[in-house]
Amino acid sequence: MPARSPRLQRPSLRLVGPAILALALGSSGCSSSHARDVRPADLSGETGRAGAPRTDARTHINAGRDYLTRGLAEEAEREFRLALESEPGNREALAGLGQARVKRGAYAEGAEMLERATRSSTQMASAFRSLGDAYAAMGQLDKAAESYRQAVALTPADLDSRLALAHSLTEIGDYDEAAGLCTAAARGVKNQPSALAQVYRQLGEVRSRQGSTPEAMSAYYRAAELLPDDPEVVRGMADAAVRGGLYAEAASALDHVLRIAPLDVAAKKQLGWVNFKLERFPVAIKHYEAVGDSLGTADRYYLAQAYAKSSKTDRAVELFREVARQDPQNYKGVYCNMAYAYFDANRYQRAIETAREGLKSDSANACLRFCWAQALDKLGRHDEAIPVFEAAVADPAYAEPARRELERQRRIVKLLKTKDRGN
Repeated sequence: MPARSPRLQRPSLRLVGPAILALALGSSGCSSSHARDVRPADLSGETGRAGAPRTDARTHINAGRDYLTRGLAEEAEREFRLALESEPGNREALAGLGQARVKRGAYAEGAEMLERATRSSTQMASAFRSLGDAYAAMGQLDKAAESYRQAVALTPADLDSRLALAHSLTEIGDYDEAAGLCTAAARGVKNQPSALAQVYRQLGEVRSRQGSTPEAMSAYYRAAELLPDDPEVVRGMADAAVRGGLYAEAASALDHVLRIAPLDVAAKKQLGWVNFKLERFPVAIKHYEAVGDSLGTADRYYLAQAYAKSSKTDRAVELFREVARQDPQNYKGVYCNMAYAYFDANRYQRAIETAREGLKSDSANACLRFCWAQALDKLGRHDEAIPVFEAAVADPAYAEPARRELERQRRIVKLLKTKDRGN
């Protein structure tokens, strides 16, 4: 980066030509003691169009590249804009500006600049890599893969570009090609443990997404042997274990993530869910409650279920109601969870009340009717249970159990009437 010019004081009026001075004073309508500032020349570079020295485009481009390397996207953007002011047609500056915009999250704008830059110059590997990043962020996965291919073709030895291409191919379902890229990359970095670990991590993701859980876990274990304290490697292992239904292994991996990064909120929430799947409900509650303010609707739903399974009914219902308020369209069935939370706690009248409350907004919900009828049965109100079970029979998901219960209720009612006549 070029050194900043020292702050310059207002130039002395005696350095300004008489004609210019007269014009300045006349146009301002002020006396010489109130003459406006004359902008001093930039002393940092060569002479520009107006005769004032300026920094050339190459210096700004080099500074922008340095800033990008250091992760300072805002500063890089400023330098590339200055380069384009100096030389508007400079494709390298345009590509750099596009990369900086992508780094700052302006994907569409950055992609447009990178497309223009790479249209006339096909030799900028880093520009193709950033263009791939922009397409990937916008969900244009096929275009992302094609851009990454261009980057790999220009710099075959660049591991980051190869892994980016493998990841994009995984996203679009080209698993075999992605795995082949990883295998080839592994041969090139076999004596570089850190790089080899990243290759195995990517291979693990490919195999996991492909549904080959044993191969995925094998790749992740090899990555973890090389980089045991890399949270992304261990997190990838946890994701693969979850995808394959290996919840105990996932819990172990997530515990490891939290030892490495104790403040990792996403890992705590995932660990809560994994423990819920393992029916370790008190442990699940502990992990969810540790990040209570960061819980999404789905997290609260599982936390509520964990409380219900732990016989903490009122807290469970409180959370279920929060879920229903936050996302009523996607969680209409949450009233059934509430009703059964009361039912499982032997609070049958509350179960009935909750089921009827839910049916006001979801009248076709057979789960609520089935719970309502079961609660009536538990309270000995068999005559009332019969029409409610009859309504539940209409839903194919509840037809068979509702018929069995309906027949049982009718037998009970018949038996009770026979006993009454006998008395």
